[in-house]
Amino acid sequence: MDSLGRPTSKRLSDFVQRQHDAILEAWKHRVQALSPARRSPAPMPTDQLPDVLAYIAEGTRSADARATVDRRLRGVPGLHALSRLAHGYDLADVVMEYAALRAVILELWERDGGGSGGRELIQLNATIDEAIADAVSRYQTARVRLLQVLDAISTAALGSSDLDTFLRALLRATQEVAAAVDVALVLLGDGDALEVHATAGLDGGPLLGPSLEATREFARAVLALRGPTSLDAAVGLLPMTAREIRARGMRAVYGVPLIHEGRPIGVAVLGSRSAKEFSEDDTLMLRTMTCRATGIIVQAQLVAKERASRRQADDARALLAAVVEQLPAGLVIAEPPTGRILIANSQASAIFRLPRIRVGGLDDYAVGLGFDTQSGKPYEARDWPLARTIMTGETVIDEEIDILRSDDTRGRILVRSAPVLDSGGRVEAAVATFFDITERTRAERGERFLATASAALNDCLDFQGTLDRIGHLTVPEFADWCVIQTLPDLEEARGGTATHARPEDLQRAQALLRELDPPPALTALLERALCSERPELVRDLSHPALASLDEHGAFRRFVQALGISSAMVVPMVARGRTFGCITLATTGSDRVYDEVDLAVAHDLAQRAALAADNARLYETAQRAIELRDNVLATVSHDLRNPLSAILTAAAVMTKRAAAREEKGDTKAIQAIQRSAHRMDRLLQDLLDFASLRAGRLALRPQPQDPREIGREAVETFESQAHEKGVQLGLVSADDVPLVACDRDRVLQVLTNLLSNALQVTGAQGAITVRCERREEHVVLSVADTGPGIPEDELPHLFERFWRGQRNGYKGTGLGLAIARELVAAHGGTIHVESRVGVGTTFRFTIPVLDDD
Repeated sequence: MDSLGRPTSKRLSDFVQRQHDAILEAWKHRVQALSPARRSPAPMPTDQLPDVLAYIAEGTRSADARATVDRRLRGVPGLHALSRLAHGYDLADVVMEYAALRAVILELWERDGGGSGGRELIQLNATIDEAIADAVSRYQTARVRLLQVLDAISTAALGSSDLDTFLRALLRATQEVAAAVDVALVLLGDGDALEVHATAGLDGGPLLGPSLEATREFARAVLALRGPTSLDAAVGLLPMTAREIRARGMRAVYGVPLIHEGRPIGVAVLGSRSAKEFSEDDTLMLRTMTCRATGIIVQAQLVAKERASRRQADDARALLAAVVEQLPAGLVIAEPPTGRILIANSQASAIFRLPRIRVGGLDDYAVGLGFDTQSGKPYEARDWPLARTIMTGETVIDEEIDILRSDDTRGRILVRSAPVLDSGGRVEAAVATFFDITERTRAERGERFLATASAALNDCLDFQGTLDRIGHLTVPEFADWCVIQTLPDLEEARGGTATHARPEDLQRAQALLRELDPPPALTALLERALCSERPELVRDLSHPALASLDEHGAFRRFVQALGISSAMVVPMVARGRTFGCITLATTGSDRVYDEVDLAVAHDLAQRAALAADNARLYETAQRAIELRDNVLATVSHDLRNPLSAILTAAAVMTKRAAAREEKGDTKAIQAIQRSAHRMDRLLQDLLDFASLRAGRLALRPQPQDPREIGREAVETFESQAHEKGVQLGLVSADDVPLVACDRDRVLQVLTNLLSNALQVTGAQGAITVRCERREEHVVLSVADTGPGIPEDELPHLFERFWRGQRNGYKGTGLGLAIARELVAAHGGTIHVESRVGVGTTFRFTIPVLDDD
């Protein structure tokens, strides 16, 4: 106040400075109340307000506001307008803010008792008007540039939907609008994952090595600060990075984070080689460009991700379609609950011989095209595995089904079916796979058939019986007709056999064959198969041999009358000899032979030929054996008569020599007797063996005490053992039961074993006969302390006419063979145990007498 009580010239400016905080607070509330649209959770932008208020305070000091304002504050209204423009305020909002500031100052001034000093108010209005003019001018100029920038952004966004293309166009537009910008880069990502996506103005090529890493470090600093940052502001944190960037010739570097909904998505880095720093207009323009471009970048990223996802989905669908189509199995996918087929590949169509599988519901599932492999019962619509999976969620593993294809051919498939469940366990879809196992089943069936045939043929050693078995094996398993014709020179066969499941058809065929006697076409076919020794396949009546030779159609009528649809003629050849031909035929169009059947038939014919040849050889061998045994029996019988005469004469001579006491003659006569007895034993062995082989040796089993048989055998050889200095004894258990046996034949086995033991056991040796019970048998054994038998000879001991190299043994080689046959005839077994230098033990068993 002056001496008159009037306010001084500086009173209003002092009041503004003194009430700085109150004015700012009231101004902020007044600005927020100007437009409800400006109320938001984000704080009001007040960074320029203190400087604007300082500008007003300086301007009220004199009448010339522009001259009194500090140079530092002269551009503050324009900067405030740029700040508001950057945050989306309209020009009217900026003007209203200054009007609100004027009203707040005047209200507080009046409330403070400032009075109505006209000059101060005039200065206040002038200062605010100058601020408004500066703000409007800067706002309009910047808005024009921003419109250019936004137009460039829109042009870049509309020019391409590709993210990198848009970013390159954006950077080029930035260089055009902001002359100070020489270099521009956009890095996308966050933290360590920042990658350069677009550049502009890099004359030296793309960023690599240290320059790239330095740019990334600066971009990370910008993201950490969460706001636009210059390199100068961050140089204290990144000294090495700043030097590397400066080395590229950049004087001013400015980084703006790309923020979308509070989440950083990247950084825009702008550099200038000419300007020391970017102007406020340039930074405003740069921030606005990045702010507006951020949404487009996010949208482009989403579009790119969507396109990538769509491409991946398309690729996945294409891959799935390729996998489904190239699966080595039929595949069908159906939806519940209708059962409508969604996907069916070409393999499934090929298995059923259909152009395409189309099913609209469960009721359309094929009826009468599937059959149970065991019972032959047709599958109903709801019996199919896929239908069961749809209805009940059942998982079907490897179910075999016989099918009738659309071309009337039969096959077998292996089906697997499983449900596709959602998170709640409900069936969303059903998937079934089909494997055509027709050929595998045929191969397995052929192998089983051949294995059965081999077992059956190997059991038969009769030639004609072998041929009969072939017919019964093939019908009806492999054929409806089986005709076997043998060559005329085979004495063992009847000339031909025919087999059919129904006797009446067989009689009718035989009658027709007698009328044709025989058909020329059939004769030609058989001759060709026999001459070439190769099988012939007659798929139908168009076979060349039948068509060319059946001139009058007689054979064709014969085949039609029997209903024959397909046939095979297979020669039987074994060991270079041809036995004849097997003709197999089928009736009915659903059973036509092919090359697989021909291979099975050829294999069967070879096995049959081998079996027939084995039977022929066996019959020949049996006749030879019978002839040999007859010769042996005859010779042995005829030799026993003169041998009996020799023994009788030797006995007479022995008596006469004893009467005359001629000792020399007695020794000679004893030598004759020993030789005769040995010859008699040899002849008896030959007769026994021949009888055993011929099955004429009759046993007369009676209840016997095996201990008595053992005692009798030992007594027989006691004197001989005593003379040789061998200890001979019998060891018998008390609980040995009776046996049913032919006493003479069991005694024959024991005496044979004892005789062999005495031959190989030297003086001071021992021979022990044992008799004991083991379960349901009585075991008789003969153990000696002789030299033993080498291990390699043990397997041959019971072979006829085989003699080992044992010391002191002399024999025919038939004794042990006869012993084995006699023991076997009693239902027992015989075996040997021996160690060289220790001795040998023979054991044989006789069944215990049955109480019944």
